[in-house]
Amino acid sequence: MKTNSTICSAIAFVLLCSYAVCLGASEQNEAVGIVLDILRSGDQEMQAAAIAMVKEMPGTEVTKALVKELPNLSTKSQVQLLSALGDRGDVAARPAVVAAVKSEDEFVRIAALRALGQLGDESSVELLAQSAAGAKGAEQKAARDSLYRLRGPNVDKVILEAIPKAGAKTKVELISSVGQRNITAGVGTLLKTAKDSDRKVRTESLRTLKVVTGPENLPALVEILINAKSPSDRTEAEKTIAAVAHRIEDKNRQAASVLVALPSVKETVARCSLLNVLGRIGDNSALPVLTASLKDENVDIQTAAIRALADWPTPEPVEELLKVAENSSNKVHRILALRGFVRLLGLASDRPADQTIELYKKAMSLAPDAGEKKKVLSGLANTKSLAAMQMAAGYLDDGTLSVEAGAAVVSIAGGIYADYPEQTKAMLNQIIKTAKIDSLREQAQEVINSFEQNEEK
Repeated sequence: MKTNSTICSAIAFVLLCSYAVCLGASEQNEAVGIVLDILRSGDQEMQAAAIAMVKEMPGTEVTKALVKELPNLSTKSQVQLLSALGDRGDVAARPAVVAAVKSEDEFVRIAALRALGQLGDESSVELLAQSAAGAKGAEQKAARDSLYRLRGPNVDKVILEAIPKAGAKTKVELISSVGQRNITAGVGTLLKTAKDSDRKVRTESLRTLKVVTGPENLPALVEILINAKSPSDRTEAEKTIAAVAHRIEDKNRQAASVLVALPSVKETVARCSLLNVLGRIGDNSALPVLTASLKDENVDIQTAAIRALADWPTPEPVEELLKVAENSSNKVHRILALRGFVRLLGLASDRPADQTIELYKKAMSLAPDAGEKKKVLSGLANTKSLAAMQMAAGYLDDGTLSVEAGAAVVSIAGGIYADYPEQTKAMLNQIIKTAKIDSLREQAQEVINSFEQNEEK
């Protein structure tokens, strides 16, 4: 229990701090004196209250008095005071905050790093980047967040100037900050670091270019992809090129930079990467090139073309993939094409529903095993028509496919029940009676219950 004198001191403290803005110099000095006395005391509760008040007390002299006391406080009070100093926004606290970044206590370092994001300027860039590079967890996050939100007219410039001179780990942090701060002036620097000897630097450069660069730099990005030396570099470059290309408003011009470069590229790995990019972009003007590549004498080129078409965002390549699935002598190509064919069947199109069902039947006939047939049924589940439900129901008695068939029936039924209530309910009741999996029977019953409740309303 607190003594009367402690309570009186607390009341006096609150009153003085509450009116500190209006007091004269001598009265304000008295308020600061009370705050310092409380900070020096062992009363954690009062210390916390005092620290909460200091942000409202104006003046650099107050800041100087507070930071002088900072090293003498307990760890908990140091953390609280560093937070308050950050909120005060008085740069006179910056040297003390910088010193606290080197504290032996992790929590104090974290609080100091956070405060530096509010009080720091271009002189804090190197410290924050190095702290982020050398720390983990909450401490690394605090350093990164502060680096990203540093204010000042020269901060971005200093970040860019520091990149070429930094060690690999620090360079990665600086490059990441270019993206977080959207420093578009850093594109030239990043195009250079995307060729750095360190893999992590290259990867972070490409990821950041995805954010800050525009379509005008696509030729340079394509060149980086062509000359990439590792699979991870190629994958990251492919993602970056596709993301930047998608910013071109004319969808039929998004692949132009890749299509221009492709004819002169003879090396197989690089050529395959360019085909992969065409698939990621999904520009229909690239379809003739991909279709032609299906007949290339190089098996790897064929594979890349099939994968690109299989990932297409619209259903245009359906027929080409069907041809490969039907006629290729390469088993892997047939399976890849079949999976892509099934995927594209599930995309929105103006194809008549009965034609879609016929194509799904074709896919089932081409599926070489139960695993591939299950994938077809999974795709069929997204087709909301009576014919689709009837097709799925045809496999309910197949021991290897009954679960997937039942799941497809239930999924389709939810979308067509209102139009075909009798047929749908009959099919769902069949599943309720025969399905061996409880969850499937429950799902079928839930569909019936849902529509019966709606009918009663």
